[in-house]
Amino acid sequence: MKKILALDIKYSAIQALYFGSFCALMGYASVYLLNKGFSNSVIGIVLALISAIAVFAQPTVASFADKNKHIELRKIIAVMLLVIIVLSVSMLFLGKGSIILICAFIGISTCMQTMTPLLNSMAFMFEKHGIAINFGLGRGIGSAAYALVSLALGHLLEMDGFGADMIPLVYIVFNILLLFIVYSFVVPKNEQQNIQNDNQIEEEQKQLSFIEFCQKYRKFMLFIFGTVFVYFTHTIINNFFIQVITPIHGTESDMGTAIFLAAIVELPAMICFDLLRQKMKCTTLIKIAVILFAVKHGLTYFATNMTTIYIAQALQMGAYAILTPACVYYANQMIAKTDSIKGQSMVTMSYTASGILANLVGGVLLDAVGVKQVLLIGIFISIIGVGIVFLALNGKKEVI
Repeated sequence: MKKILALDIKYSAIQALYFGSFCALMGYASVYLLNKGFSNSVIGIVLALISAIAVFAQPTVASFADKNKHIELRKIIAVMLLVIIVLSVSMLFLGKGSIILICAFIGISTCMQTMTPLLNSMAFMFEKHGIAINFGLGRGIGSAAYALVSLALGHLLEMDGFGADMIPLVYIVFNILLLFIVYSFVVPKNEQQNIQNDNQIEEEQKQLSFIEFCQKYRKFMLFIFGTVFVYFTHTIINNFFIQVITPIHGTESDMGTAIFLAAIVELPAMICFDLLRQKMKCTTLIKIAVILFAVKHGLTYFATNMTTIYIAQALQMGAYAILTPACVYYANQMIAKTDSIKGQSMVTMSYTASGILANLVGGVLLDAVGVKQVLLIGIFISIIGVGIVFLALNGKKEVI
């Protein structure tokens, strides 16, 4: 496979801007919505609703992209970014407790989550033409951007003059920049003549519906089902982090530091992921990652101070940092090229679906029984998820 440095740089920039915006949007969702006068239960319901909509939107948009190869992926993403920018601007003018603000937040978050499989697919769309994009590098840069934005926001929110009301400004700036980079993500002109004639054959095959996809790739869908359970507690911790650390005297600044630590340790693992793939199979890497997820969740439950939280967050290096690219590559290996974007949407759908369970159940339970009990339930759910993932990855490979 040929490497084109300009494309690797642009793809890394795309991931950095996307995850920088995503950090401000979802990483600080509770902080922002609490400031706007909404309760934990309402926040949980809103986040669950976002995930529920995204579960349907992701495969729908992926199917549209798979069926309409004549419409460039970057143009589909550009339309979604324009919607995000307009809605983000509107949030600057809406007051506390506003239903319209909640609707705008849901619209932005749904578009952001629906874009994830499309951005992942961009890393592989030139493979059939002999051009490889370093997904691990790009995704690692994305984690570094998430870390830096988290750290900066954590400290800014404690300063005079920059309250939670200003958070939508981050969405606006990052997504305007992202729009320009995405639209410029094309093969350089001197390489284009090598890719003119391949676009017709492969994708003239019949496209699968969601049900047909599930029937064809049963073991893959069992794997996706298992990762939903693994991500359950991870989602609760991320989306309700301030509530998790408040009982052990954590502050918004501590939250920013903890998120920064988790994100920054992902960088070396993701950048080196291509090397890891040469040493171990994707399935082995996935098994290691889901076990470390369960360990991380256990440490968070038993934490009595921020030091233990920081140790748990550091386990992201072997958990999320490995599972995320491993799942993307695993889907690329297991799913036929005609269904490639749909396959990536299923990977994204695993943590989107976990968001429905985690945010809806988590928000209500946090108000009803408290943080400790919610985290304890999460540990058991993580262990169940690990078992399902192992079951799905063992045995005979599906024929595609």
